[in-house]
Amino acid sequence: MDSVAERAAIGWGATLMPLLSITSRRLVLGCWGLLLLIFGWLNLHVVPGGIVSGAILQTDNPYVQAQQQVAAVPGLATGDTLGLVLALPDGLTPAAIGQIRQISDAMAALLPQASVLSLTHNLNRYQSDEQSLSSEPYVPVNLAALDLTQLKLQLQQNPLAHGTLLGGAQPDQTDYQYAQILLQLPAGFSEQQLIDTVAEYLEQRRIHPLEWLLWKSDIQPAAGFANVSLSGWAAGRGLMHYALISDVLWYCTLGLCLATLAAWLALGSWRQALCSSAVILLSFVLVRGSIPLLDALGLVIGDGSQAEPVRERVYFLLVLSSLIVSGISLNTRALEAFNSAWRHTKARGLMVDAGLCWQALQPQLPRFNLVLGIAALNFLSLSQIGIRGVLEVGLLSALGLGYQRVLVSTLLPALQLSTQALPGEGRMQRAIQQTMARLTEASVRFWLARSPQQALRQVLWGVLLLLLLVSTLVAHDVLAPQAQRLIQVREKPIDYLPDTIVDRARQQLNQSSGGGFAQLSYFVSPVQVADSRYPAVADAEFVRAVQRLQQKLAALPDSRAVLSVVDQLELMQPVAGQSTAQLHDHLQLLRWDLADPRLADAWWVDQGLVLWLGHPADDSVSLRQYADTVQLLVQQEFPQLRLQAFGNLHSYHQTDLYISERKPLNTLLSVPMVLLLTAGWFWYANRRLQQKHGRYRLSPLAAAAAVCLPFVLAYAVVVVVMALLQIPLDQATACATALGINAAIDFDLYLLEDFRSALAAGQSPAQALQFSIGERGPLTLLDAGLNGIVFSFLLFSSFIPMQRLGLLMLVLLGVCAWGALFVLPGVLRSCCRPTPDRSV
Repeated sequence: MDSVAERAAIGWGATLMPLLSITSRRLVLGCWGLLLLIFGWLNLHVVPGGIVSGAILQTDNPYVQAQQQVAAVPGLATGDTLGLVLALPDGLTPAAIGQIRQISDAMAALLPQASVLSLTHNLNRYQSDEQSLSSEPYVPVNLAALDLTQLKLQLQQNPLAHGTLLGGAQPDQTDYQYAQILLQLPAGFSEQQLIDTVAEYLEQRRIHPLEWLLWKSDIQPAAGFANVSLSGWAAGRGLMHYALISDVLWYCTLGLCLATLAAWLALGSWRQALCSSAVILLSFVLVRGSIPLLDALGLVIGDGSQAEPVRERVYFLLVLSSLIVSGISLNTRALEAFNSAWRHTKARGLMVDAGLCWQALQPQLPRFNLVLGIAALNFLSLSQIGIRGVLEVGLLSALGLGYQRVLVSTLLPALQLSTQALPGEGRMQRAIQQTMARLTEASVRFWLARSPQQALRQVLWGVLLLLLLVSTLVAHDVLAPQAQRLIQVREKPIDYLPDTIVDRARQQLNQSSGGGFAQLSYFVSPVQVADSRYPAVADAEFVRAVQRLQQKLAALPDSRAVLSVVDQLELMQPVAGQSTAQLHDHLQLLRWDLADPRLADAWWVDQGLVLWLGHPADDSVSLRQYADTVQLLVQQEFPQLRLQAFGNLHSYHQTDLYISERKPLNTLLSVPMVLLLTAGWFWYANRRLQQKHGRYRLSPLAAAAAVCLPFVLAYAVVVVVMALLQIPLDQATACATALGINAAIDFDLYLLEDFRSALAAGQSPAQALQFSIGERGPLTLLDAGLNGIVFSFLLFSSFIPMQRLGLLMLVLLGVCAWGALFVLPGVLRSCCRPTPDRSV
C-alpha cells in the first residue's frame, strides 16, 4: 500500500506546494495569529445565558403560551426571586433581627432595581375594627422597644412571615430556625451580575472575573455572614454557570495536557503533540469567540418574544467535548499521514522534503470532509428536540467542526514545519505501537479463520441478542409507571451544586416545616367580572375563589407555602365578609403602605393576582407532575378562574418532557441519515474513484450498514449501562449520544475508506482486511485512547451530571472503538462485490 500513498502524494504534490513554502507558512501563521488575537478579545466579551431562558422553542407548548400571555399583562412584574437565608441557631433574637435589617438595607442599596421583602422591610401588621383600619411595621425602628414574645405571636398569624420569611419551627419547638430575605428582581435581570454583587457583599471583597472563570465555584461568606445561604434558582442558575464553566475548563485543560503527553508517547515527538493540542485549543478560542460574533451579526434563535442570541450556557462543555473528539482524530491522522510519508521517503534513502511529505495529507481531506459533514449534520439535527440549549450545542459544535477542518489543512502543517516537529522512534512509542498492532492483528486472524458467511452470522446473532435485551428494557419503561422505569427522564439541577451555598439553603427550606426552595408562579384572573366599576382583581367572588383555591393547593402532596395577596387582605378583615368596594380600598391601602410600591406590581395588577406555590423542586419529574396537578385541579374545580403559569422554573419540567418525547426519535433518525449519506459516498467512490485494476468493490448499502453497526452497538450498551447504574436521561446525556455518533463515524469511515482504497488497488477482501484493520487499525486505537484520557477526568468532577457524562463518553468511545476493530471486520468481506466488468 505504500505505492498507493506514493502515487497520491505525487498526484497532489503540485496542488499544495505553494501553500507550504516558507513565505506561505509565515502568511498562514500570521493570519491565524491575527485571528487568535481577535477571537481572544471576543472571548472576553462572551455573554452568559440562563439555562432556562427561553428554553422551549415550540410556541404550541401550553406553558410557553401562558408565559407569553402573562408577559403581555400591563404593569405586572414577572421577574425571578432571590432569597438570602439566615440560619438562626439561637432562634429569633434581637441580634438576628438586627442582622436581617443590616442585610436588607445592604441589598436595597446594592441592587436598587430589586424590591426587598423581609421581616424588617415592606412587612406590615394590620389592625382593624368596624370603624377603622391601621397598619404599622412588625419591627420598630428602635429594637430596644421590641417585645419579642408578642412579635412571635403576631408573626404566626401572617402566612407570608410564618413559613416563608421565617421558618423551620417544629411542632414541639417555639422558635424559628431560619429567616429569609426575598429580593423581587426585574424581568431579564442578569443572573451573573446578581451573583457577582451578592458574592462580593457576602465575602466582603472584590472578586475578579477571571477568578470565577478559572477556579471559583462557590461563595464563601466572611465570618460575619457565615450563617447566610442563597435560595431560589435565580441564584442557583447564576452560580451553576460559574461553577460549571470553571470545572469544565479545569478538567478539559488537564485532560488535554495528559492527552498531549500520551500523543507524545504515541507519535514519538513532543513537538507534534504540542502542535496537535495547540490547534485544538485554538478551536476552543474560535468557537467561544464566535458567540459574541454571531450576536453582532444579528443571529437569533426563535421567533417573536422567544428570539434570543446564542449565549454561553452551562452545556457549553458538550461543545468542547465534540471539539476534543474530532480534533484529536483529525490532528492525529493528519500527523500520522505526514509521518508515514516521511518514514517512507527516508526508508528509500532519498532526501526528505518535509513540505512534500505533507502532500500525503491530501487523500485524507475528502474523508475529513465526509466525517465532519456527517457529524455536523448530526449535531444540527438536535434542533428537532426543540430545546434552546441543546440546539445551541448542536450549532456551536457544527461551527467548531468547520473551524477544525480549516485548521488541520492550514495551521497544523504550518506549525509542524515551522517547529520542525519530526516523528520519533522512542522505545515507549515502539512498545505502544506493537501492543496496538498485536490487538488488531488478533482481530484480523480471528475473522480470517472464518468464512465471510460464518463471520457475518456470528456478528448478526450477537447484535440481535444485544438489541433484544435493549428492546426488553425499552418495552419495560414504556409499559411501567414513571416511578418504576429503569431509565428516568429527569433533570436534577441541584446535582450541579452539591454542598454549595445554594444547596445549604435548599436543605433548610425543604424541611417539612419550611417554605420550599423554589416558587412556582401563576397569574390568576377571573373568567368573568360581576362589577365592571372596579378592577377584576378586587371582585369579591374572585378573591374568595382564590382563597378556596389556596386551601385546596396547600393540601396537595409536596406543597409548601401557598401565598398570594389574598393572605394580606384576610389579615386586614375576613375576606368572606368584604364587598368588592372594600377589597378595592384595601388593595389601595396595601399598595400605599408598602415602603417600595414596586413590590405590589409583583403581587397583583388590575387584571388579576399572582399565586406562589412553594415546592422542593429537587427534580423535574415531581415538579412537572405537581404543576400538571395544579392545572388539572383548577380546570376541574374552579372553572371561574383562569390560571396561567409563568416564570423560568416551569422550563425545568418542560425540557425533560421534550427530551423524553423527542430524543428517542432524534436518535432513531440519526441512523437512516448516516446510512443514506455514507451509502451515497460509497456509490460516488465506486463511480469516480475505483481503480481499473480493482477486482472488488464495496456494496454502497452494505458498507453504509457496516458503518452504522458500531454506534448502534454503542447506543445499545449505553442503554444497558444507564439502566444498570440508574443514570437519568437529561440534557447532558441527551447530547452525549450525538458525541457518540461523532466518534463512531470517525472510527468507522476511516477504516472503511482504507478497506475500499485497498480493494481499489487490486487487493483481495482478505488482504484489504489485513491492511485496514491490521495495519491502519492501531491509529483508531490511538484516537480512542487519547479521547478516553481526556474524558476520564470528568469522572473526578464535583458535579454528578459531569461524572455521568464522562462515564458515558468512556463507554461510547470504548464500544465504538471495539465495534470498529473487533466487530466491523466480521462483516467487511460480506460487503464486497466483484466489479461489474471483471470476473473474480
